[in-house]
Amino acid sequence: MKRVCEASDDRITSLPADVIHHILAFLPIKDAAKASTLSRKWRHHWRSIPRLVFDHGFARNLEEDVGESSAMNNRIMLNICTALLVHDGPITKFELSIPGLCACREIDHIILHLSSNGVQDFTLMFYCRYIGTAGYQMHTSLFSALHLKSLTLRSCAFTPPTWFTGFSMLTNLQLINVILPSDFFKEFLPKCPMLESLRAIECSAPAGRLEIVAPFLKYFTFVGSFLDVCFEYAPLLSHVSLDLAESNTPDMVSLFASLPALQQLLVNYDILKVRNFPTRLPTPIEGLKVLKTISIVFDGLEMERVFVCLIMSSPNLHSLTVQMESGEPDLPANDEVSSIRRLLEAEDSPGCLKHLMEFRIDDTCGCQAELDLLRFVLATAPILQSIHITTYYKLDTKKVMKLMMEVMHYKRVSKEAELIFNWNDDED
Repeated sequence: MKRVCEASDDRITSLPADVIHHILAFLPIKDAAKASTLSRKWRHHWRSIPRLVFDHGFARNLEEDVGESSAMNNRIMLNICTALLVHDGPITKFELSIPGLCACREIDHIILHLSSNGVQDFTLMFYCRYIGTAGYQMHTSLFSALHLKSLTLRSCAFTPPTWFTGFSMLTNLQLINVILPSDFFKEFLPKCPMLESLRAIECSAPAGRLEIVAPFLKYFTFVGSFLDVCFEYAPLLSHVSLDLAESNTPDMVSLFASLPALQQLLVNYDILKVRNFPTRLPTPIEGLKVLKTISIVFDGLEMERVFVCLIMSSPNLHSLTVQMESGEPDLPANDEVSSIRRLLEAEDSPGCLKHLMEFRIDDTCGCQAELDLLRFVLATAPILQSIHITTYYKLDTKKVMKLMMEVMHYKRVSKEAELIFNWNDDED
């Protein structure tokens, strides 16, 4: 038995250091330290783990139960600073995302230490209650971290200094509730030439023109307030999500013309409120395969014209999702033809949905415009495989059954089309 144990121990001991580090990186740092008991040669490996994550689990596992928030904050920072003090080797990934953590001077020192030691993946997240409030003013030393490849910030004030020359290796940038200077996107993005993914969620900046210049950008998500959107140069941008709370309704024709690689698009109601919009784009969006519209209200000819134009100008759509804006349920009492039906029929394009395989409509209350859209999709999508219908949560059982019976009687050009009803009876 002793010989077997020794052989087993030898196999663990003989693992290469990079393999051991890879294994330990998946453990909370406290458990990684405990793993040192597996082998004498593992004793100090936890001190050289290249990925350090201090999150809610780390705070929860602290041995000492400290009641006061200030005392807990001090205890957390003491443990983090101690771990960094005894750490030996490069730190390629560092994450600090503990709910309730308050800004303190030690965080400045941590960022200074990481910036001068080649950190590649940096995450700093505070959890402020209100949008537009910063839990921390970003220390300028971060802007000297020239090896950064991924940067995630939440509830921080992020103002690049005048001497900042750029993150030449940055490929991923996520900003959540971050306070930005007014010219951030115009000035910052050109200094990150390798950027591939950008998410900006509820960031605070003086509303103005959102200009994107990023030659390698492929994924872009923006949720917040900007008066105008312009993709000056983004030739590889394929996935775009725009949820604008305030918008001057940008020039949609120019917007799509500047996105030659577009494959997936999400837009909200405010973007579709464009006046004098053409019934079809001058140049079709040939590459667009997935289209999702959110918070849609079929309440006016102009918005519906833009919606129909997007469908008619996207000949290769595979998936179409329409999320309706929740409102009081009102099933039609007559067969009045909606304006969206007139627009769809006026185009007379039998092959516009020839590649559509999935259609979803969420939070429907069964108004005439929604029923006409359902009827059109079922009647013109020859290879449709599934159609998902989720009802508005206030719709009672009687109206849901009426909606189901009506849709089930619509003509289906695809024999494979499966109707899937979801009764959303939960407000959340």
